[in-house]
Formats: sequence, structure tokens, C-alpha cells
Amino acid sequence: MQKIKISLINLFDRLERITDTFGGNTVVLLAVSLVLAASMLVLNDRLIINTREKTDALSSLDSLFVETWQIRARLAIAESAQRGYLLTRSDEYFKPYDEATSQISRHLQAIDAILTKTSLVEYQEMQSTMNEFASSISKKSAEMSVCIDLAKKHQFDKALAVVRLDTGIKESRNIEALSKRFEQQATQLRFELAESRNDARRITRWCVMACPLIFVSLVVMVIRRLLRELAEKDKLHARLSNENTEYERNIYSLKTKLQRQALQAQTNIERERYKLSRELHDELGSLLTAIKMDLSWAIKNLKDQLPQVTEKLKKTNQYVDRSINFKREIVQNLHPAMIKSFGLIASLQNLIDEAAVRNQWQMDIIFPEQEMMINETVGLIIYRIVQESLNNCSKYAKATRVSVHLMHDDQHIKLEVADNGLGFDPNNLTNTTNGISGMSNRVESIGGHYEISSSPQHGASTRVLLPYLKSDSEPL
Repeated sequence: MQKIKISLINLFDRLERITDTFGGNTVVLLAVSLVLAASMLVLNDRLIINTREKTDALSSLDSLFVETWQIRARLAIAESAQRGYLLTRSDEYFKPYDEATSQISRHLQAIDAILTKTSLVEYQEMQSTMNEFASSISKKSAEMSVCIDLAKKHQFDKALAVVRLDTGIKESRNIEALSKRFEQQATQLRFELAESRNDARRITRWCVMACPLIFVSLVVMVIRRLLRELAEKDKLHARLSNENTEYERNIYSLKTKLQRQALQAQTNIERERYKLSRELHDELGSLLTAIKMDLSWAIKNLKDQLPQVTEKLKKTNQYVDRSINFKREIVQNLHPAMIKSFGLIASLQNLIDEAAVRNQWQMDIIFPEQEMMINETVGLIIYRIVQESLNNCSKYAKATRVSVHLMHDDQHIKLEVADNGLGFDPNNLTNTTNGISGMSNRVESIGGHYEISSSPQHGASTRVLLPYLKSDSEPL
């Protein structure tokens, strides 16, 4: 039961998929075609069976004709043999008489078999006629048998008396009448069976001719409908494809626009940082320099007169030196001036050399042989990523070996910074890690890809893929 249920569910699922694929109307039309074709085949089969039954009935009717004629012929032979023996008293007439009566008995059995074992059993009127005919034959045979038995006992007077009785004549006339009635009934029935068989044959012939035509017509209709639906689906697919292409074009245009806007935003930020760094360098730098010069003059003129004040001024001068260095670091972090003066590669090399000397790192550096002619904002993003990655290595990684690889082709720039430090679990990173999130935002905002991978005690690796944007924008 479970298997039948599963089979039915699968069948319904297939029908539903076919309906979804080709449309419900097409499936209904195809189902009607199959049902009609199956109905025509069943009708043809029934017509063929009916034709065979009518042919068998006609054959049985012909056999009845033959058997009836054979009985009448054998009855005539037996009656002639009887009369010949009575007239001549010759025993030679016994043999034809015995053969004729024996054959009459076999023919009667054959008639009974035909009437009971064939389709003629449904014709009651003929059954009644043949039963009366067989009864009359039996009576006639009995009358002749009595006459022959008396003659064999040499009671010829009694035998002739039996012959002269009206019984034999009446049975002979009755047999003649029944034979004619049977012939009339058989002829009428044969005509009806032949007409019915011919009608069935004509209908069968028309069905055989019409069934393929109807089926082919329905199949053609189904195929035309399928082709029309497929054409409509092709048109719909082409329209969807065009719309999808248009959407992709719009998305690409919007993406490019957003990337330009993001790049412009970062350019504006860097421009403001550069402006702030210049103001700090020019204004604050000049003030600190003037303070340092004044302190140096005061120390020089007061060292002999006020030694305690001189010591205080020397400490103040040291504070000013630290302030100048701190200002220089702030200016450098706001905007590395070396990029405008010496280019990205030299700035990166200087940054890496200072970090390597300060942290005692073994460095593995791969840079392009020539300076990249890229947008200055992209160069600043690369510099910031390397700077932030080296700061992380210095503060948290406790690394002894650091590698910085920078490569490019006509479309992309690839940067990778790796170390052999303590590493960390990337799943434990939160939104509070401003350095990593800041680098990721800078990269992704201009259409790049940022990836960081690490595991505890196995170091960390930062991989960045940026678009190669040429230096066609206005300078910062």
C-alpha cells in the first residue's frame, strides 16, 4: 500500500511539472488525444470481434445447410434402399441402408453440436425448427427401421403394411416442409448476418482510416501549441534577458558611480587631512621652532647668572623637542608627505625600513620595479593598509619575520602583508577593532576586496585586491 501511495505521489508530481513546463491547456489537449486514440483502438477491437462473431455465425449457418442437405440425401438413400429390398428381396440393399442411417445419426449429432456450441443458440425460432426437423428425421428413421426389421424376419406383408401407412408419408412431407422453413429462416438470417458483418467491416474500415488521421491531427495541434508556447517563452526569455542586461548595465553604472563617489569622498578626506597636516606643519611647527629658539637664547644668556632657571629651561627645551617630534608624527600620520615627493614605492620602503629597525624584524619585501602610475588616493589607501598592518604586528603579534608583497597588472593591484606572530581567532573580532574595519571599509568602498586570515600561534595574513585606477584625477 505504501509503494502504491508513493507511486501515485510521484505520478502527480510529474504531471504537475509537465503542466508547469508546457501549460495546462496543452496537457489537457494531449490527454484528450491519448484518450481518443485509446477509445478508437478499443472500438476497433470490439468491431473486429463482432465481425469475427458474425463470420463464425455465417460459417455455422453454412454448416447447418450442409448437414441438412446431407441428412435429406442420406434419408433418400435409406428410403430407396428400403423400397428396393422390399421389392427385390436382395440383401445388397442392407449395406447402403445401414451406411445411410449411420450417417444420418452423425449428421444429427453435428447439427445438435452446431446449435448448442455456436452463436446460433440465441436464435430460438431456428432452434425450434431444427428440433422439429431432427424429431421428424428420427420418426422417419424409426418407421424405416421397423419396416426393415420385419422384412429381415421375412414378414414382408407386415413390412409392406407399415410402408403403406400414412406415418412415413406424413413425416416425409413434414421433413420437406421443415427443410423449406429452415432454408427460409437460414436465408433471412444469413442476409441479416451478412449485412451486420458488412456494416461492422465498413465501420472498422472507417475507424482504421479515421483513427490515425484524428490522432495525427490532434498531435499536430499539440505540436503547434507547444511550438507557439515555446516561441512565446523564447520571446519572454529574450525580453527578460534584455531587461537583465539593462539591469546589469544600470547596476554596473551605479556601482561605478558609487565607487567614484567613494573615491572622491576619500580624496576629499585626504585633502582635508593634507590641509590639516600642512597647517600643523606650518603654523604649529613655526611656533614650536620660535619657542625652541627663544629657549636656546635664554639658556645661553642665563646659564652663568641663573643656573637653576637654566636647568628648568633645558627641560622645557626637551619638552619642546618631544612636542616637535610628536607634531611630526601627527603630520606624517595625517598625510605622508613622502608620497608626493618621492612616490609610493619609496614611501613604503622608508616606512618598512623604519618599522624593521625599530622592531628588529627580518623582512621579505617584493615591490614593482617601476613606480605605479595610480590614483593618489589609491596609493594612500595602500600606504595606510601597510602602515596599519605593521602597527598591528608591532603592538600585538610579537613577530620576528614580516613579509610585504605588492604586485599589479593592468586591472588590479594585489597587496599581501603576513607575519609569523602570535596570531588570533578571526571569529572573535568585533566591531571595536577600528583598524581592521577601517582598512576593510577603505578597500571595499572603491570596489576592492579585503581579506584577513589567522589562527592562534600561526601568524596572520592580510590580502587586499584593489582596482588599478590611473592617476587621472586632480591632485590633493
